[in-house]
Order: sequence, then structure tokens, then C-alpha cells
Amino acid sequence: MMKGWDGIQSSSRSSTRTSSTISNRVPSQTVRLGRVQPQAPSYRTIFCNDREANFPVRFKGNSISTTKYNFFTFLPKGLFEQFRRVANLYFLTISILSTTPISPVSPITNVLPLSLVLLVSLIKEAFEDWKRFQNDMSINNNMIDVLQDQKWVSIPWKKLQVGDIIKVKQDGFFPADLIFLASTNVDGVCYIETANLDGETNLKIRKALEKTWDYLTPEKASEFKGEIQCEQPNNSLYTFTGNLLIQKQTLPLSPNQILLRGCSLRNTEYIVGVVIFTGQETKVMMNSMNVPSKRSTLERKLDKLILALFATLFMMCFIGAIGSAIFVNKKYFYLHLDSSEEGSAQFNPGNRFLVFILTMFTLITLYSTIIPISLYVSIEMIKFIQSTQFINKDLGMYHKESNTPALARTSNLNEELGQVEYIFSDKTGTLTRNLMEFFKCSIGAEVYGNGVTEIERGLAERNGMKIEENRSPNAVQERGFNFEDARLMRGAWRNEPNPDACKEFFRCLAICHTVLPEGDEKSPEKIKYQAASPDEAALVIAAKHFGFFFYRRTPTMIYVRESHVEKMGKVQDIPYEILNVLEFN
Repeated sequence: MMKGWDGIQSSSRSSTRTSSTISNRVPSQTVRLGRVQPQAPSYRTIFCNDREANFPVRFKGNSISTTKYNFFTFLPKGLFEQFRRVANLYFLTISILSTTPISPVSPITNVLPLSLVLLVSLIKEAFEDWKRFQNDMSINNNMIDVLQDQKWVSIPWKKLQVGDIIKVKQDGFFPADLIFLASTNVDGVCYIETANLDGETNLKIRKALEKTWDYLTPEKASEFKGEIQCEQPNNSLYTFTGNLLIQKQTLPLSPNQILLRGCSLRNTEYIVGVVIFTGQETKVMMNSMNVPSKRSTLERKLDKLILALFATLFMMCFIGAIGSAIFVNKKYFYLHLDSSEEGSAQFNPGNRFLVFILTMFTLITLYSTIIPISLYVSIEMIKFIQSTQFINKDLGMYHKESNTPALARTSNLNEELGQVEYIFSDKTGTLTRNLMEFFKCSIGAEVYGNGVTEIERGLAERNGMKIEENRSPNAVQERGFNFEDARLMRGAWRNEPNPDACKEFFRCLAICHTVLPEGDEKSPEKIKYQAASPDEAALVIAAKHFGFFFYRRTPTMIYVRESHVEKMGKVQDIPYEILNVLEFN
């Protein structure tokens, strides 16, 4: 920084000298630059498993907040939100006018209804924000295992600190942004689901540095005293730069070693990681915006209708005020219009313009009931009941597999539900929930599979044809496999004109993948495949039913139990060496 500062100074001096040489008429000027502000370093240094060394830096805590208001901002911000509505602003003006001597009605008739409307609306806002606060507290108080004194100790998420070494179990969520150190999988990999970040249900693979694979047990992890130098917190989900300094070695870190908050661990018993970003500094929280003040289409239409009503009211009052200014005359002496009594001076025939103005405001106050103040309250209560009693308890929106009901976090946008005009979709998986089934295949230009695809069914319906499907009672039923063709099942493929092509086809399905098997190796029915995508799982399940049963995987080998290859009924276990994996990108 100082070097750059000197460069600026010398540049300024040389410019001044040059200007003086060219023209002596230009007066010399002293340019005073502001004080150089100290800047934050471009990277942060984290001492792993050493809270005392990290304490002077004062990293932020791991507590998060997604509420719209706090104790101090609720009243001013809540009132601002309410007076954004044209009707509330209108009735505030009427309430102010009703306190003046020109008002023909008592102030209480306008102030009390407006106060009740604002009170009901603020109570609803407070209730919904309280729900957000409770959700934040529930998340902040989730428990996580942290390494302390050579053992795992459960503490709440909110007490996590940068540099802590933690253990995340299968199906658990990552409480902060982590550097991946070790996994129970032998090759140092883990599978994560990023649906909360990008909506993708396909599993992603993360791989730890080989130097840290051993730090899996609490005894071994307590020996880990590395130092991490990485970028400052930012909102880029797919980039990361940093180095791990361990045992006098500098190892580069990439996004492949980063586990982001909001993701969940899948198909791995547990992993060990180091916390690098916490709380509001995590990438997912830096991508989140403050709770916006959303207004529905109905509410905006109401504002326009109320403005139209107000225009009508203004015209009525304008005509009435003109008529009043014309009507007043000294010949109506018995009305005492020119008296000095309070209220009578308003109709003094000597100043017709004043009569017009005062009568205008009087009529606006008198006719204010044309605009219904209860309209917004009725709509607010209807929306509130819709969200709490109908949406949240709608069985049609209940997801049975994950035991998750619908949850309306705000009732302001109920009427916007289902109002879809355009769908921008990058692929069909966005609309099909990524549920894949092995349905048909083509081997050597021969199509196998007796089922009717949705495209074929749609084409037939368009041509006025009706298709009837007759499934065999002996057809195999398994999630991911919906294939039926006697020419290939139960070893019958050996009798096909191209048995070698069939064999190589099934063999490729069984070995060209990154699937992990779990369960009893001796029983194909009891084994489960953990795959990064449902496509891979469907292909491996299909190979199993064709007689090529993939049952074990190591970092360098794949084991397949092949049936009916040499002769019908013969089963043999064949290992295949993994030479290279072409990662999907």
C-alpha cells in the first residue's frame, strides 16, 4: 500500500513541474489527498483446532437471523409498511383533518377505526415474524459434534467457531462452510445434496485431500494443527481459492474440498471437516436477501380502485364546495352566516373563496366513509386464515416421503399461488422430479422393451388410437426398473442373434459408473445402490436384473457377479480394475 502511495505522490509532483514549464501563468495548486484508509486483507488465516489463536481476529459467530423486524425497528418499519397502502394514508389524512375546527364529525370516528386497522395488521406482521424467529432459533439450536479434548462433544450450531473441527453424520446438514478433511469412505469421498442451494437433487461428489484422509477418529483429528489461508467471505457458490499449510507443506484447496452450509450429507456414514465461514458470512447466507416487502397483484389493484374512489369523492366535494360558495348570500340573514361565531365564519358571504376551501375540506371529512376502511382488514384476515388453516393443512400439498407439510411463511401473496405465466426450464429433469426408470433399450439396432412410452402414447392419442398395455404377472417390479421383454430376461439374451453385443452392453451398464453398493453382497434383493444421479442407479439396477450384479467397490476395483455368460445357470464373480474415471461436468 505504501509503495502505491509513493507512486501517486511522485506522479503528482512530476505533473506539477510539467505544467509549470509549459505555462507560467497557471498558478501552482496544493492538492491534499485524503488519509489512506486501512483495508481488510485479501485473505483470512484460520488456525485449525485452536480457538485461542483465532480469538484475536474476532470471527463472526454461527448464529443466523432471517426475521424482517427486530425490537427497535418493528414499530417504525411496520408503520411505514402500513402507510404504503393508499387507503391507510388516506385515512391518516382524514384523521388529521377531523381534529381541526372545520370537521363536522368527532375525531374519534376516524382515529379509532384507523387505529384498529393498524393494530390488526401489525399483530399479523408480528405473528408471522415471530414464526420466522422461532424457525431461526430451531436452526441455531440444532446439535453438532465438535472435537474437544480428543472426543466428540455435542454443542448447538450457534456456538460453533471458525477453526473448529466437527463431525457431520449421514443425512445431516452442514452447519457452516467447511473444508472437507476425511470420510468413512475408503477413497476419501463423500456425496452431498445441494437442493437447498441450486434445486438439484442429483448428488455431488466431494473429495478430501489425500494428506488429510487419516484424521477421522477423535484421537487422530486432535493431532491436526494445520493452518488455512483462504479468500474472504463472498457469495460465489462455485469458486474457492485457498491453501492448507500442514506439516511444512502447502496444499492448494479447490471447490472440490468445500462443503457449504445448506447442503446435506448423503451415502456416507460421517465426515470430518474444519469450519472456515460461519453464520451470516457463509456463502448461502451472503446470497440471501433481507425479507422483502412484497405486495400482491390484488393489493396493487385495490390501491388503484381506492384512487379511483378518491377521485370520485374529490369531484363530489369539489362540486359541493362550488355550490356552497355560490349559495351563501346576505339575503339569508336569518342563518347568521356573517356572524363571528365559530363555525359561522366558514360561510361568510364576504369571502367566497375561503368558503369554497373550508367547505371542500369539510365535505371530504364528511364523505370519507365512501372509501371502506374495513376493506383491508377483511382481506388481511381472509389471507391469514387461508395460510394457517387451508394451505398449511392441505393434504394435497403434503409430501409423504419426507413427512413435510406445506408451510406458508407469509400470507401476503396467497392469491399469487398458481398464477404461472411462463416456465423457463433448462431440462426435463426440472419437471420430472428426476425419477428415472429403465424402460427400453437398443442393442445392435434391435429395440427391446414391450412397454409404451409417454411419447408413443401421446402420439397414438393424437391420431385417435387407443393403446392397451398388458403387463405380465411375472414382470420384475423395482424402483428404477420398468422393463419387460422375454427376449432378454433370465438369460434369454444368449439366444439372440447378437449375444456378444448383449453381453458387452450389460457389462458396460454394470461397470461404467460411480455408484456405491450398500447391503448384503450375497443377496441382490437386499442391496441398495447410492448414486450421484437417478440415471446411474437405473442403469446399474437394470444390469442386475439382466444377470450382471454389481456388488462391491473399492478405490481401484469393481466386482460384478455375472450369470449365464459362458452357459445358462453358471455364476462367476469377476473383478474389474478402474483405470480412470471420467468425471461428469
